[in-house]
Amino acid sequence: MKKLPLVLALSLLAPIAHADRVLGLYAGVGSWLSDYDGKAGEPAVTLNELGVKEHYNNYFYVAIEHPIPFIPNIRLTQTNIKSSQTGTITQSFTIGNTTYAANQSVKSDFDLSHRDATLYYQILDNWINFDLGVTARKFDGHAHTESGSSTEKLTIDLTAPMLYAKAQFDLPFTGLSAGIEGNYTSYQDNSLNDYTAKLSYLFDSVVDLGVEVGYRNMSIKISDNNLKADMTLKGPYAALIAHF
Repeated sequence: MKKLPLVLALSLLAPIAHADRVLGLYAGVGSWLSDYDGKAGEPAVTLNELGVKEHYNNYFYVAIEHPIPFIPNIRLTQTNIKSSQTGTITQSFTIGNTTYAANQSVKSDFDLSHRDATLYYQILDNWINFDLGVTARKFDGHAHTESGSSTEKLTIDLTAPMLYAKAQFDLPFTGLSAGIEGNYTSYQDNSLNDYTAKLSYLFDSVVDLGVEVGYRNMSIKISDNNLKADMTLKGPYAALIAHF
């Protein structure tokens, strides 16, 4: 029994030594069932009035982890968020330079698709994993509204620097893991936070393949002269994942 603490200590240290020598490639592709809540325009109307409904949004990512000290690991993610709908507003509202009167039927569509480039360090790398870094999130989309002869289309071209953190617990010898991951930034009257809670299972083979399920919540607050919006996307997701 006296040998048990030593065995446990060695088993914890072994993955660290292994990670120092091995280049790892991680990838995943998934679908996120997003429920929309919030408001847009000035004065604001709710997304429900605009007719926005829950929608499947797709994403994929690839990450490279290496054994070189002081050089961060990198993760690239593409998330596609698009929605198109029609709704009848109960009050007048303005978006950009166009005002829509109450009781009008307004067509709208928006594109909040974005790309993330994340640089991070592995602070812990054994059964308990903890990553810390920064993310540059690039939005390249639009917000478009139309009713009768009135139309407005605003370009969303924004790069937001964000703090990044990930904590994960791997259940030894099972392939199961649980974790939470998030990005956050806030400046002036704008803010963006995005987090996921997840469970993963990887089949142990030459190429580790598996599945991941979880819940994602992303809140966006934008306040400038042309576009004001305060919205939250949240819901479950599922993904296929791989580790080479």
